[in-house]
Amino acid sequence: MPASRFDKGVRIAVGAKVFLRNLASSIARGKTPDAPEQRKNRPKNQKSTRQLKPEHKQKLKRELNEKRRERSQIARELRAARREVDSSKHIEQTKRIKSKKQEIFWAMNELRIAKERTEGQPKRGSLPDFVIIGAPKCGTTFLYHLLTKHPHVEPAAFKETHYFDLLFEKGTEWYRQCFLPSCQKDGQRTITGEATPGYLFHPHAAKRMARVIPEARLIALLRNPVDRTYSAFHYFQVRHGRQKGTFEETIAAAFDRPRENRFLKAGIYVDQLLRWARFFGREQMLVLKSEEFFEYPQETLERVLGFLELPEWKPKASELHDKRNVGSYERTMDPTVRRRLEEYFEPHNRRLYEYLGVDFGW
Repeated sequence: MPASRFDKGVRIAVGAKVFLRNLASSIARGKTPDAPEQRKNRPKNQKSTRQLKPEHKQKLKRELNEKRRERSQIARELRAARREVDSSKHIEQTKRIKSKKQEIFWAMNELRIAKERTEGQPKRGSLPDFVIIGAPKCGTTFLYHLLTKHPHVEPAAFKETHYFDLLFEKGTEWYRQCFLPSCQKDGQRTITGEATPGYLFHPHAAKRMARVIPEARLIALLRNPVDRTYSAFHYFQVRHGRQKGTFEETIAAAFDRPRENRFLKAGIYVDQLLRWARFFGREQMLVLKSEEFFEYPQETLERVLGFLELPEWKPKASELHDKRNVGSYERTMDPTVRRRLEEYFEPHNRRLYEYLGVDFGW
């Protein structure tokens, strides 16, 4: 599998930071790293001496169920809003459901603590260690699903927080509450992260992220822009009921104003990566080819684990296939339209290959 210059020397550049980063995170929590002997002798699960009353647990369960009912109602409103021409309604419902999911996330954590009768974890989450920034319809859901199965990765309250594109006004403390605090497992700190594929294309996401989590590691998945455009059309336009014409009609209209059309601009990956490069060093970003990830998921996952400095691990065989968002379309793309798109993206793809130092062969 070809490797881009993004991950050349990553292990050398970031390997020296492992101890310092773990030390810094421990000091931030008011602790120093445990010596091996201390970790060996430390109880695996320190029980609280207080006994939680059954009525307290029942109260937590009732609150959790109520929040779930509210989430279901908001989800129904969101599905209806997606069919609206007015995108502001869709955005407003998205904000509401993200906040409700966040409340459920912490309610479930509080209930778990109560059931285990363990010392309560702080009600203040950790900022993410990694973010899958895009692109849409390129395998971000599949990759995030695999990563969160790793024993040292704690999932976020929901995969797509949309903090750096839609919800930035909520503030950093709201964002923290989308993640659990870090802890130690088998002598290694757990990490957490999210995956919002719209970040890569968003004009302000990179600058905002650099202000909040400047040390985060970023992962970008890139798919043949022709195929990605076709998949995005079917997902956003057809599946969500916003279809205003055929794919051929949509692309014909896009070529009337190519510099302003999102369908076309979203496939010019090199411009998006150059914007992110103004705020993050190359050693912080791993760029993957989606087609290779789909064909060789285990091998690609190993690259990601190395990039995130996680222990080697293999998911179950079924998990390598059960979360792929494989598109099924009634008909294939018109060959004439495909050729026109290939000709449009060809010079931009060449710029991308030159920038990355690898030819993706699109």
